[in-house]
Amino acid sequence: MNDPTKCNREEDRQRLKEAIGGLVAECPLGPKNPTMCPLYPVRKRQPSTRVRWVQSLKDDELDFLIDYHRVCQKWQEAGCP
Repeated sequence: MNDPTKCNREEDRQRLKEAIGGLVAECPLGPKNPTMCPLYPVRKRQPSTRVRWVQSLKDDELDFLIDYHRVCQKWQEAGCP
């Protein structure tokens, strides 16, 4: 019997990877590649390398990057550099 929670986790993971894929292309919040961002060095790589990097991320790494983006967005909205 198939485990529906496993399917949901895989779908959620794929959505997170797609979101990170967009963030790896450029920062949607300000400068195209702010140096303080953990994605800074990744954005300097070739697109194909970025895709492979995103696909290799573990769940906790995906969660960290999404959380970092959300916090950074709040900083930007508050006028912080």
